[in-house]
Amino acid sequence: MNWFYTNREERSKWLAERFEYIFLSSQTVLDIGCYNADLKKHIKNEIIYTGIDISGKPDVVIDLDKTEKLPFTDKQFETIVCADVLEHLDNFHTVFNEICRIASKNIIITLPNAHISIFHFLRKKPYSVKKELRLQYGKYSKFYGLPFYKPHDRHRWFFSFDEAKDFIEFHAQKNNYEIKVIESEQNYLKPSLKKFSNRMFNIFNSNLSQKHFICLLEKLS
Repeated sequence: MNWFYTNREERSKWLAERFEYIFLSSQTVLDIGCYNADLKKHIKNEIIYTGIDISGKPDVVIDLDKTEKLPFTDKQFETIVCADVLEHLDNFHTVFNEICRIASKNIIITLPNAHISIFHFLRKKPYSVKKELRLQYGKYSKFYGLPFYKPHDRHRWFFSFDEAKDFIEFHAQKNNYEIKVIESEQNYLKPSLKKFSNRMFNIFNSNLSQKHFICLLEKLS
């Protein structure tokens, strides 16, 4: 693969391609934060797919921030996908542990690296030149900062790539999972001077060079 996603629909397609071998070996998939269920279009038809979200076109409407226990049985889904969702929740820890409870084989998690946005604040680079976006978004970051009106949605946690890794490692061990993949978008960007410089900078500080945390967990028998 030599491309990376830039929006929700592309993210689903990218995940289906990147983890094709996981989906090919799965009979049941739960897509947490599915929105319009784009992932369903890119995986095999034989899979029993269930999408949950608070908006969009989910199979089950769930407000994850008001949920202490997901309405599924232990090990109900062979594969669970939770892509760029947990950072939006105050209920981050509870939902993550619930995901571990209801998965029987694989968990695919993606998270943003919030620390990369520090550069925008230091450079005073506005998130957008459109003034109307300041009503809902921060001046230098879409999900951080102080918008003029209370936003409908924003990130609740300001964590780094390394913190995401530490969190996953801690809870994987606690819930009897093995980490099979931890990576970022750097492996999938087309060759460029920016990609080269990011990889060099990553040697010194991964928290300021990688935008996305991508992880695959596998249940231990």
